[in-house]
Amino acid sequence: MSKEKKEVMKGETYNTLKALYYSGKVKPSLNKIIIELENDSENLELYLLACQCLVRTKNFDDMSKYADVSIKLDPKFSGGYYYKGVAVQHKKGKEQEALKNFNEALTLDPDNTTYLKSKATTHLLLFTDYHLPLSFAEKHRVKAEESLLKVIELIEQKENPDYKDFLTIGEVSTMLSRNLDAKKYFIKAVNAFNIADKSIQDMNLYKDIIKAQKACIKLMDKVVEDYQ
Repeated sequence: MSKEKKEVMKGETYNTLKALYYSGKVKPSLNKIIIELENDSENLELYLLACQCLVRTKNFDDMSKYADVSIKLDPKFSGGYYYKGVAVQHKKGKEQEALKNFNEALTLDPDNTTYLKSKATTHLLLFTDYHLPLSFAEKHRVKAEESLLKVIELIEQKENPDYKDFLTIGEVSTMLSRNLDAKKYFIKAVNAFNIADKSIQDMNLYKDIIKAQKACIKLMDKVVEDYQ
């Protein structure tokens, strides 16, 4: 079989598995990806797709391993560093390692709003770490806010934000306690999802949008109750 034909087949396999994942069938997708990787151990796209699945299943140990392989396969591609950061960010004592990986990902892809949001999340975890001296904790709060505000700036500058952008800016607005803005963006996310081409509609993210929207409304109702 020619090299060109192999590449075409690899692309078709990836697109098929990506479509399965986008349909919301996370575990079946992951199982099929693992089988494919046994026969194609250098397929970077499949490793990164596996990491997407592992985010959903919260299997951070396996995600860390897949991210390591991704980085080894292509040290100049940002995705591996991002997933490595996600894999370790909630492990106590691993926050600095997470930040190192997020910063590496951002060096390669500086305007990636997903990376910036995850970096901010890690800084906020350190900000709320009561074992840190107040001065250090405050520095992490400032860095988190800088990243979150940059996310808003980058997305607001886009001519045609998609549903992923609206979800991201909605989540960021919630993190900044801008709940009314968040509610507005989550509504826009739903609308943008509904008009998007079927091939790019990720049902996993749609579920995130609805979940975030409900949580935002609940939070706003609580704020109103507190003021009554």
